[in-house]
Amino acid sequence: MRFAVLLLACLLGAAPAGAREPRSDTPAAPSTEIGQLDGAGYRIDVPAGWNRGVVVFFHGYAIDPVVFREGERLSPMFDPILARGFAVIQSAYSSTGWALEQAAADTEKLRRRFVAARGAPKESYVMGMSMGGLLTAMTIETKPQLYDGALSLCGVLGASDRFLQRDFALRAAFDHYFPDLLGPLVPVPADYRPTGAITARIDAALKSDPRAYAALRALNGGGDERSLPGVIAFAGYLVGELQRRAGGNPFGNADLVYTGSGDDFALNDGVARHRAEPRAAAYLSHWYTPSGRLSRPMLALHNAGDPLVVASTAFDYALLAQRAGRADRFVQQYVAAEGHCTFTPAQVGRAFDALVAWKREGTRPPSGRQP
Repeated sequence: MRFAVLLLACLLGAAPAGAREPRSDTPAAPSTEIGQLDGAGYRIDVPAGWNRGVVVFFHGYAIDPVVFREGERLSPMFDPILARGFAVIQSAYSSTGWALEQAAADTEKLRRRFVAARGAPKESYVMGMSMGGLLTAMTIETKPQLYDGALSLCGVLGASDRFLQRDFALRAAFDHYFPDLLGPLVPVPADYRPTGAITARIDAALKSDPRAYAALRALNGGGDERSLPGVIAFAGYLVGELQRRAGGNPFGNADLVYTGSGDDFALNDGVARHRAEPRAAAYLSHWYTPSGRLSRPMLALHNAGDPLVVASTAFDYALLAQRAGRADRFVQQYVAAEGHCTFTPAQVGRAFDALVAWKREGTRPPSGRQP
């Protein structure tokens, strides 16, 4: 199950003056190619009247393998992009989980195959959701010669170790309030999965202790009370998967002072402390720590009420770009909505149009709420 879909299953304006009239977001049926490339499934959609532009898409974190099926409609999220005449290509990746290494290699192979078959595109954009947003940042930083711009949707835009440490710290705090409910944290058992039953067990525990519920919600920093059980359930799986992938525990809270919980003194005195294993921590830092050194424009869009990739964490990337002297090439926008990656096709279309206009005309989109 895809990263965005997992949480959505659990949790689930007017144009500004001078703006262009919105174009149709209903494309004609595209030609679709589905296949396998070196162990990774892929899908290519080319619209009628292709403008020789391409969008290379990175999907988010997946617990189960992503499968592209013949006859299955492409997500409506891509309708505005196809309607603009752009092709969409996407790899399913040869590995599930925090598979940045595999995703980057598999997607680049697919891009090369597309170019070899159809010729070099006139315009190329990279786009991704959630974990795919971090892949988007990594790609535009390391392969700027291949792309004209980048669109990160609900993306992880800080260093992997810093971002994922939040999940570890949250789960450790949960274990402080509810010992032994979910089993060990270091290591997380390999058979642990964030099932509906696990989420219901967490929800019942939280409701039994309003003080703990309030503390954990404050520590998470995003979403509402409905989303927290699903976030905690998923955090345990994510931590365990990274422990196995990195060959050890890459997380630690030994030097963390918890603040903002409303119960800080007792929490800090009682929470179990763990230290990261150096080789595992180095792996997570490598995959991936952004630099902010942008030579192409990048637009990021977040839900203000995202419980999983908390929107304020994208400010880390704004600071990276600023330190690198590239602040003029990054813009962060938001939509006033709850949930992880709950954008409408129209919102995706507006973001994509803004990015293309930025590249073609030099018109930098405004920061803040999406116009």
